[in-house]
Amino acid sequence: MVFVNDPGDWSHVLAPFDHAEWNGFTPTDAIFPFFLFISGTAGALSLARRAEQAGSTGSLARRALARGAAIVLIGWALAWLPFTLERLHRLRIPGVLPRIGVVFALGTLLVLAAKRSAGRIALAAALLLAVHSFLLTGTGFGLTRGDNVQRAVDLALLKGHLWKPDWDPEGIVSTLSSIATFLTGTLAGLWILRTPERRRRDLGLAAAGAACALAGVALAPLLPVNKNLWTASYVLLSSGLAALLLAIAFVLEERGGAAHAGFFLTFGRNPLLAFVASGLLAKTLLLVKVAGPDGKKVSLWTRSFRAGFSWVPDRFAASHLFALAFVLVVYAIVRAFERRGIYWKV
Repeated sequence: MVFVNDPGDWSHVLAPFDHAEWNGFTPTDAIFPFFLFISGTAGALSLARRAEQAGSTGSLARRALARGAAIVLIGWALAWLPFTLERLHRLRIPGVLPRIGVVFALGTLLVLAAKRSAGRIALAAALLLAVHSFLLTGTGFGLTRGDNVQRAVDLALLKGHLWKPDWDPEGIVSTLSSIATFLTGTLAGLWILRTPERRRRDLGLAAAGAACALAGVALAPLLPVNKNLWTASYVLLSSGLAALLLAIAFVLEERGGAAHAGFFLTFGRNPLLAFVASGLLAKTLLLVKVAGPDGKKVSLWTRSFRAGFSWVPDRFAASHLFALAFVLVVYAIVRAFERRGIYWKV
């Protein structure tokens, strides 16, 4: 996520490292749903542990709401930076962290209401996708960038507080299907908890993942795979791929692969810190203006890119090398916290 969010030059980004323009699916389109999926998986494991510690349903619900609210507030604080009244007046209300916070809170409440029953949770996910699909296709709107129900709802309720004047990919309507993504991860977590035999656990995850991904592909001619609208086909495809990747991760771990995954584990242990640190660093580089070689003021971001990567002849390679360097800087920050045993959790 840090890599694809921070190329040196947005006019030189290779297709796999950018979102599909509208319909379609790229590796970049897998990042956000993978995060929601694994949040659901981790949530299932955490709820089981807390329930064993005699945590009441009410206390678990209050904790989920508090944690979700904290994540939303952190997201709004990042969006508000540099904390001016003008920026507050047009504060982006949706966003990545606000969506994560809302989905975590509401998804956890659904899991608790379902009493952690896999059947009920699967039914809840199916109903969310059905309602979302009806809103997209059965309310008189189209499925284009300029004509869809999500755009209409967001403009009616959040105009002036969106990512773009007339659009936000983390809009209100797609929150329904995003919760379904979280619930698919919860189902994976319940399977892990209830399947102690490793081979059966891994094969079950892989089989369910393959079936889910194929279902998403099969549904695509009727309801396109679309991250912006977070369509049901997109949920099925991305959740299926996430389950497959999780099964592969288990197999690699069992074969000693975790011993060589320290770089990724560092990010995984402190994901919120990594996201916030990357956001603060990016905003600082973009907001600070310095004089370029010609005397004209440019952002520190642009100055750093030109100074550090102008020697690379291929502009796409230069842009992505900058992104890689950015990832390494964020890694150094997160790793410094890890060495001190500091993990940022809410």
